[in-house]
Amino acid sequence: MEARAISGYVSIGGFVRYAIGVQEGWPIFGKDHIIQNIEEFEGLCEKYGLHVTRRVCKSTLGTYAKKWNEECKDLSEEARLERVMQKSEVQDFARQAWTLETALMAEAKGIFAHVTRDKRYSTEKLLNDISFLMAPGVFENLPEVAQYDFSQAGRCIAFETPTAAAFHLMRGTEDVLRWFYKSLVKRGRKQLMWGPMVSHLASRRNAPPQVLLNNLDNLRKNFRNPTQHPEKIYDIQEVQDLLALSLDVVNRMVKYIHPQKPEGDGTSIEGSENE
Repeated sequence: MEARAISGYVSIGGFVRYAIGVQEGWPIFGKDHIIQNIEEFEGLCEKYGLHVTRRVCKSTLGTYAKKWNEECKDLSEEARLERVMQKSEVQDFARQAWTLETALMAEAKGIFAHVTRDKRYSTEKLLNDISFLMAPGVFENLPEVAQYDFSQAGRCIAFETPTAAAFHLMRGTEDVLRWFYKSLVKRGRKQLMWGPMVSHLASRRNAPPQVLLNNLDNLRKNFRNPTQHPEKIYDIQEVQDLLALSLDVVNRMVKYIHPQKPEGDGTSIEGSENE
């Protein structure tokens, strides 16, 4: 998928109206004048997949550009800049532009743009910067797979595929939990499964905060396990709630392993000792 600014589509339509309204005395050569506009229009048609319109342009207005270039090929740049639209050319040029508009409108009817709707989270952040929704420094410390899953979850929410987003959120959170567990437990590890890991962490002498363990267990029981079954379908509001829950536990796990320095203090905070 490629992100495209809609300004390109606006420019395509604007050029056609410009060509229809061309007047006697308008400069043909030089920056922002007729030939350059024709060339830029063809380039935009290529970029936005309007291949039929591009071919029609080449066979209509493009013939004028070719004729003018051939006519003035031996002139100096100064002389070329003096070549302007003649009265005898205006009517036919406009007629060719009307033909181009007909082709553009016909082709445009078969092209659809899918526009994202506003959510509780910024669409821009969901699509391109999921790290912004996490506490500072958290995303950079996540395992690579978790970074991938949270980025994909954001895109799924932006494009309103909530059940797919839930899968990625649970995958990403479980990957962070495995990293968290292995960071704290060096010996006698349990199976790297959500339930056994949380239970083992809770039993340790220096257990992580109870609020984190409770939230992890809540996610496992009420979201992670049901998400694995085909009857569970999320709606867009529910998955945004799940995103908030997932971000909370991920922030807590990363900050527990990599505590941040307090504001205005140059000293670091020591984490829990490993067993």
